[in-house]
Amino acid sequence: MSAQRVARLDPWVGCVLACETGIARVLTDRGEIRASYGGSMLCRIARDRGCAASPGDWVVLRRWPDNRVTIEDVWVQSAQVADVIRLHPN
Repeated sequence: MSAQRVARLDPWVGCVLACETGIARVLTDRGEIRASYGGSMLCRIARDRGCAASPGDWVVLRRWPDNRVTIEDVWVQSAQVADVIRLHPN
């Protein structure tokens, strides 16, 4: 994933605590939230179930105007998160 691709999402990151069918509990710098999967993630998961978030994975989140939060991408390696300076949108 490139920094340019993440910047377009106005990234907000968190660490997955637990997963249920279609929903993940994610710990962010603002506390624990529940997030569903975004459309592109659902397509990837349909092709490869291994793409779904697992506890301990870092994820890129997006908050929608109706206050839904979706997982837009999964980062398995925590080193990738160090490239993101802002942890949440202002």
